[in-house]
Amino acid sequence: MNYSSLYGKSHLIVAAVRVLEYQAGAPPTIENICRLLSISAEEVLRICRKLKEIQAIDMVETIDEIRIYITDHRKLEDIPIQDEISSLESELMKFKKAKEEQKKKIESLQAEHLEKKKKLHEELEKKLKKEFNPDSSR
Repeated sequence: MNYSSLYGKSHLIVAAVRVLEYQAGAPPTIENICRLLSISAEEVLRICRKLKEIQAIDMVETIDEIRIYITDHRKLEDIPIQDEISSLESELMKFKKAKEEQKKKIESLQAEHLEKKKKLHEELEKKLKKEFNPDSSR
């Protein structure tokens, strides 16, 4: 199992909740889970919020701590197995794509401009030759 994906980390957190609840006889806090899994509190909290959204766990917040309860472990299987792409990465990909399209558009405009310039020079040369060589047009 890939433990760097949301699916893998979700399973780790739920397993940690079970182990810690068994050891202490009470639902664990975010800090307990962090210590057991060596994951930052921010990461554990982010995943717990996602798990709460799908109703796999419940979080009870007090003034100084957040305790985690498992409500339906089967909801973990609803999480896509492939790695999640963070919104920042997806925004970055959109930005790069937009930049590439803009670059292509600029290049095509520059090519059009160059072509127009060539045609204008050719026309000017013809006119100048015509003015300076009136005999050649007869």
